[in-house]
Amino acid sequence: MKLYCETCDSVICRDCTVRTHKDHEYDLVSASYTKHCQELEGSLNPVKGKIEGLKKVLSALAEREGEIRERGEGVLEEIHEMVEEMMNALRESERKLTEQAKRVTDDKLKVLSEQMKSAEMSLSVLEDVEDYVEQSLKTGSPQQVLRSKKQMMERMSEVTADINVEELHPKEKADFVLNKDIKLLHHIGDIVSLQQCRVKKIDHITPAGKAVSFSLSME
Repeated sequence: MKLYCETCDSVICRDCTVRTHKDHEYDLVSASYTKHCQELEGSLNPVKGKIEGLKKVLSALAEREGEIRERGEGVLEEIHEMVEEMMNALRESERKLTEQAKRVTDDKLKVLSEQMKSAEMSLSVLEDVEDYVEQSLKTGSPQQVLRSKKQMMERMSEVTADINVEELHPKEKADFVLNKDIKLLHHIGDIVSLQQCRVKKIDHITPAGKAVSFSLSME
């Protein structure tokens, strides 16, 4: 087989040229080989171009993969730092709220303490007068009671007039509460791809000397 049938695209023998390949175009294998090698090599150029292009794409993909992984690690670190800052801010808020709660509690207790002291002093005075009068009625002679009646009546009137029980009722109430505002803690951020921002339209371009100014609408 030293011949190549160009018509059938196959290697043939000399006998075939007068039989099945009669009137076909054929040539020596060596000549056809050179021609078809050149054709094949020429056809390889697009393949080689694609290969080169794909290698560049794979290189770009690998580089982009590294960038994305690095950015992802950076974002995770940013999240950690943000949460740490928030935790520090929360601890500071806790400290301030604790001080505020203690201050409100102490102020209210101070008022009640002063009222309690005043009420206890008034009670002591009244009980002393009560004891004195009752003791006089029990142990004093009729003459002694009658002689000291006016004095005892004046004293009882005096102490009862000086003491206003209504003013000694608790002025303060346990009416303070924590006004919570924790809405932001339920949503502290989002991971946003910058590709979500794109130019929607260009409103106008206005030359101004050598500079060019334009207005962009983003979405």
